[in-house]
Amino acid sequence: MSKPTRFLYLGVFVLAGILSAPAYAEGAFKKDNPDPGKYEFARSYISALSYFYAIDQRWTQNPPKKKFAGQDLKIIRRSMEYLVWDNADLRIAKNYMVKYLYVPNALMRKASDMMIAACYRDIALNNQEKRLWQDWLDKKFLRLAINQDERAFIKAQEALEHKRKESDKSIIEASILMTRVLLSQDNPDEKGHRLAITSKERNQLVDHLDRFGRLVSDWGLKDGQTTLEASIAVIREVLEDSVWISHK
Repeated sequence: MSKPTRFLYLGVFVLAGILSAPAYAEGAFKKDNPDPGKYEFARSYISALSYFYAIDQRWTQNPPKKKFAGQDLKIIRRSMEYLVWDNADLRIAKNYMVKYLYVPNALMRKASDMMIAACYRDIALNNQEKRLWQDWLDKKFLRLAINQDERAFIKAQEALEHKRKESDKSIIEASILMTRVLLSQDNPDEKGHRLAITSKERNQLVDHLDRFGRLVSDWGLKDGQTTLEASIAVIREVLEDSVWISHK
């Protein structure tokens, strides 16, 4: 049985690996990060992230195993339904980012490609999990399931969950990269902390993030965060910390 949350909890070593990734070194892609369109890109990215929130809420707020405790066939059918709904949300998230694969800004293209790739991987994993559930449903319905089958089913699900956790690390990496996109190339301060969005646009992005991320008030990556919490926290840090100066 999959864990209720669809997103991993981060450990210290995971955080260190993400933060040290070459793609996020200061100055990376700097020459290919022109300022036009950054507000629209950030809004689209946050909109895409909101669909990962919808997926997380589906599994954590109304998990099939809890709702249908002791009713195996209903648990299986609802889990399969959830996976179908998850894939619909993932396709919508992907569609928010597709248009940015063709913009002049290389940083936008990179972040978009990472988000889209994560969506495709999760869709493929969900399809595999749905087939596992279907096979298990068939055996349950025909009363052919035995203890050995159940152990194999659980092991296969755990393997898929591990793959999903590995895949979803890239969502955090894409979120970090999105904050790098917001850096202005027009007269930055000595620390490069000037943003390419106005104060009004910045507040609008915070409001957009708060529609689903209000309960995550942290700034930056911390041990124990889920993928979604970490993504919200790294975006919130840049949008809310006064060290980042808005464009006039």
